[in-house]
Amino acid sequence: MKRVVLLFAGLLLAISASAVEKRYVSDKLYIQLRSGPSQEYRILKVIQSGEHLIVLEENETEGYTKVKTDKGVEGWVLTRFLENEPIAKEKLILANRELEQLRAEKSTTQSQSSELQAELETVKSERSTLARDNTKLEKELERIMSISDNALALDEKTKKLTLRNQELEIQVETMTNENAQLRDDSRQTFLLYGGGLVFIGIFAGLVLPGLRGKRNNSGWS
Repeated sequence: MKRVVLLFAGLLLAISASAVEKRYVSDKLYIQLRSGPSQEYRILKVIQSGEHLIVLEENETEGYTKVKTDKGVEGWVLTRFLENEPIAKEKLILANRELEQLRAEKSTTQSQSSELQAELETVKSERSTLARDNTKLEKELERIMSISDNALALDEKTKKLTLRNQELEIQVETMTNENAQLRDDSRQTFLLYGGGLVFIGIFAGLVLPGLRGKRNNSGWS
C-alpha cells in the first residue's frame, strides 16, 4: 500500500512539474551616461548592455569611467558595469556571425566542389574523346604509311617500266631503221636484177637474130 502511495505521489509531482510554465531572466541592462562622475550629474542618454564604448578616463574614487560612444557622445558611467570582454549576448551575435560565415564558406566550398566535379567530368570526357581521336589518328597514320610504302613500291616499279619502255622504244627504232635499210637494199637489188634482165633481153634481142642468120646461111650452103 505504501509503495502504491509513493508511486501516486511521484506521478502527481511529475504532472505538477510539467504543468509549471518556465521563465528565463533577461540579460538586458541599461546604464546612464552622465555628464559627470556621480549621480548628481544629469543623464545624457541611456546605454544598452553590449554597446561598444571607448574609455577616455577613469575616476577610481567615485567609481566612474569617462567614455565615448560610437556616435561620439562623451560622458561618465559606473565602472562596475563595464567589461573588458563582450557579454554573452554579444558573444552569441559574434558566434552567429561566424556560423553564418562558415555556412557561407561551406556553401561556397560545396559550389566550388560541384564546379570542380563538373570540370573533372568534362576533362574525363574530353580525355576519352582525345583518346578515341588519337586511336583514329594512329590508324589513319598506319594507313597513310601503308599507302606511302605502296606508292614507293609503285614508283620504283614505274621507274623500271619506264626504263624498259625506253629500251623497247630504242629497239623498235633500231628495227625500224633496219627494216627501212632492208627495203632500200631490196629496192636496189630489184633494180639491179631488173636492169640485168633488161640488159639480157636487149642482148638476146640483138645477138640471137644474128646467130640464127648465120645458121641459116651455113645450112643452105
